[in-house]
Amino acid sequence: MAILIVDDSPDQHLLLRSILTKAGHEQIVAADSAQTAFALLNLDGGQSSVDVDLILMDVLMPDLDGVAACRRIKQQVHLQDIPIIMVTARNDLDNLKDAFTAGAMDYINKPVKSVELLARVASALTLKNEMDCRKGAGS
Repeated sequence: MAILIVDDSPDQHLLLRSILTKAGHEQIVAADSAQTAFALLNLDGGQSSVDVDLILMDVLMPDLDGVAACRRIKQQVHLQDIPIIMVTARNDLDNLKDAFTAGAMDYINKPVKSVELLARVASALTLKNEMDCRKGAGS
């Protein structure tokens, strides 16, 4: 199950990758901007270049912030079932409301705590797996 990390901070990439790798997650893809993530996901349709099961999205990024990026991803039929967890240094209620309205399923505050990250990732991947199984059974 591949996890896509979208964050403009190389240090944040290293931290998240380290925590996830130590926990046994082997397929980790990184993007340094929303635009790079869109290209990896083949946002405009068709099959993405990587089969992503979860996106960890930074909220504060240059050009296009994580909330707007989440909204664009969730508008694509072929990407709607990918859970998105926002990773943010901002925890004001309006920001969280905007993220959830855009389609995020959860959020994690920075600085990231490994126990919290792993629990939320496990929950999101379990949900994604269940949704995939139900879709398979229904077709």
